[in-house]
Amino acid sequence: MYATLPLPDIVINADDYNRVLLLAEKAIDDLPYVSAYLERELRRAEICDPWDPAGASMGQNVTFRVDDEPWLRMGRLSYPDSPTGPGGSVPILGPVGAALIGMKRNTTIEWFERDRVRTLTVLDHFW
Repeated sequence: MYATLPLPDIVINADDYNRVLLLAEKAIDDLPYVSAYLERELRRAEICDPWDPAGASMGQNVTFRVDDEPWLRMGRLSYPDSPTGPGGSVPILGPVGAALIGMKRNTTIEWFERDRVRTLTVLDHFW
């Protein structure tokens, strides 16, 4: 079992990059898989200024689909212990949140969860 899609380009603003990198480093003992995944994503990301357009950013609402589910999901990409907003929270230290960071609209990424390959497609992100 292995990923079949190429990794999509991701763009992360410098503020998110620094904060998420710190979180990933702190989570290495408790969440080693998520920590390693986030660090990989951050290493390959294009970093932009905080005011420049980026992919899905911390605090943004994101509309996305997981696998081939017939419904769409929407949530706010959040830091640990952030309050839940109207669409729900998508924690950055969870597998979906880690996959979302930096993703552009209409792009898909794969990740491994337990014994299967999962896919996530970002449809939109907005404030």
